[in-house]
Amino acid sequence: MVYSCDRKQPEHVAEDPAPSSEQASQYQPLDPQLVELSTHALPYWRTLREKKPVLVLMSFDPFLQPIPGQLRSRAKELVLTGSNDDIDLHGSYPRPDPVIMPTQALSAALEAELFSRVYWIFPSKVDPSELNVGTFRKQMVDADFMTEQEAERFFLENGRYVGRLRGTPFEAVHPDQFPYFEGPMVLHIDLSFFRGLYENEIKTPLYDLIHQNATRVLDSGWQPLALTLSYSTLHGAISLDTRFVLSNLAQVLRDSSLLTGDMPEPWRLRAEALYAADMYTESKSLELYREAAHLAPEDPAVIYDLFQSHLLARETDKALTALGQAVARDPGYGAAYLSLAEMALNDGNLEMALRLLEKGAQVFPANPFLDIQRADLLLAAGRPGEALALLNPLLEKQWSPTYHPDIPDFLVEMRHAALNFDAAANEPDDEADN
Repeated sequence: MVYSCDRKQPEHVAEDPAPSSEQASQYQPLDPQLVELSTHALPYWRTLREKKPVLVLMSFDPFLQPIPGQLRSRAKELVLTGSNDDIDLHGSYPRPDPVIMPTQALSAALEAELFSRVYWIFPSKVDPSELNVGTFRKQMVDADFMTEQEAERFFLENGRYVGRLRGTPFEAVHPDQFPYFEGPMVLHIDLSFFRGLYENEIKTPLYDLIHQNATRVLDSGWQPLALTLSYSTLHGAISLDTRFVLSNLAQVLRDSSLLTGDMPEPWRLRAEALYAADMYTESKSLELYREAAHLAPEDPAVIYDLFQSHLLARETDKALTALGQAVARDPGYGAAYLSLAEMALNDGNLEMALRLLEKGAQVFPANPFLDIQRADLLLAAGRPGEALALLNPLLEKQWSPTYHPDIPDFLVEMRHAALNFDAAANEPDDEADN
């Protein structure tokens, strides 16, 4: 969804003039908190509830999926009183008993009355004059983000859709129309915001987008009481390949001098590698990634780039070594193990898929679906005892009747299959005895 009228996209993103060195030095440094999922930002937001701040949300997804009625009271309690561990345990789909999904983070915040107003800055590649309120209303209602009654009250004014949502003043704002206001505020930036602006390295280079939007945030003069940035790469919503965008954006917001002069050399090499990849010169891209890894051997994003270069060159052992090093520095890159396991399974390599899933389970022990998948593959490999060792603890978990109603019966069936498999394997062979 682009929340705009259908229109051919422009060839280039409009560039903001680069700030002078003097201007950049006058920017007040910001202190972003990086989190994996939007739900993980809730503990930072709730500490400011009494101040009733404004929320500025820069994201492709407004996180407004409704919370099921039977979970609303639990969700509000979780937002207001749950520990960070509680929110992690109940704050995403691959958990036994989820209460709030990342796509519901703002809905949960509004239920808990954390914000006095919301400005959602949505990524759009069209001119603000081309926005269409009818299209916006339809897309928001179709996505179940607002009711038809709420949608009808929204109007378009100066690149903003203005109305009320869930009883809270709400504006959806074109990125060229950054809002100005005074008073306490919270700023949240999700990596998906850049996905909504990006086409390729020729038309919309990622480092240009980082520079452009960091400049806009700093030019706004905002001094947020909380600044949270969410990767949203954990469950495949956003590609791991772009995880560096959020990390580098955080560095720029902390140190505005990075907006002037030459960018750090590993960044420049990555930018050139991305461009080379889009120009179908993969060998050049691999060379640049390896040069960057030599310069910044401790940077997890650079090490992940090195993993990718080894993978493209079919250097599997080197690729897995590099991935392990990246994960040791940033566990978020562990999601790559799950993608690799799927690739191995598609290639018919069951044992490799099992090894990769085991590595993934070590990085993400709170995700029970990895053990379900491992148990399934172990049964397929004729190893029912190992499958049972995974299934028995899973059967003891409390599974959400809202999100996972079929999982308990499915686990019982899997356990029954494992027991039957084991029993059949241990039956005496009558013909052999005779």
